[in-house]
Amino acid sequence: MNKQYVGGFVSVKSILESKSREVFRILLDRERYDSVMRSGFHAAEKRQYEILHASGVPLEFVDKHEISSLIEGSTSGGIVAEVGERQFCSLDTLLEKKNGYFSILDGIEDPFNFGYAMRSLYAAGVDGVILPERNFFSATEVVVRSSAGASELLKCCVVSDLSDTCAKMKEQGILLVSTAKTDRAKDVFRTSFKKPLCVIYGGERRGISAGVMEQCDSVVKIRYPRNCHYSLPACSAISIISFEIGRKLNGPKHT
Repeated sequence: MNKQYVGGFVSVKSILESKSREVFRILLDRERYDSVMRSGFHAAEKRQYEILHASGVPLEFVDKHEISSLIEGSTSGGIVAEVGERQFCSLDTLLEKKNGYFSILDGIEDPFNFGYAMRSLYAAGVDGVILPERNFFSATEVVVRSSAGASELLKCCVVSDLSDTCAKMKEQGILLVSTAKTDRAKDVFRTSFKKPLCVIYGGERRGISAGVMEQCDSVVKIRYPRNCHYSLPACSAISIISFEIGRKLNGPKHT
């Protein structure tokens, strides 16, 4: 089994909560742990350790240099989990959610952008994400940390043919909306939406594939206040559109 390492309490906690992958062990920086536990302060960090102890996953105390060697170039806070591969649900399982708000990510190549996109989609209330058949989670540490753990909390399914998947969704009465900066696209801020709904986002280089675009019922775009010759980065556009649609579908739930 392919074992990977994920650092940081928020990321590790998300994996534990979602049960999105097997967690074999959690490694803790012994020096930092001892310092925090002896201190009369650091209540929040002590609470983190309590949660990890209660998880039932084996804890191992190691040298800080071992932590650094496993999670290169990131700030783990002295917490690293050794985990298995991401588990995905089937399309049928995902679509069991009635009147769902779904998204398709077609061609988001960069793992940081992919993580940022997942972070926005989860916060915007998306019920599940459909991905083309490629190893989006090969850079597990980058994706989980850049998404603040949202990539683990979101239900995800991987399909071999997005066009066929779109056709199946349409048969089930799911409205398909693509995003593109074209003349035929409607202003997302002046468009109404209803569930069940699937919004399709393309990457910055390739955009949405032609076979998927043909299946869509409508196209929306962000109408910019200023006339720009460029488009927003994909992760920024996904944030704006997903939140606007989420607001119209559900209204604000938290203040």
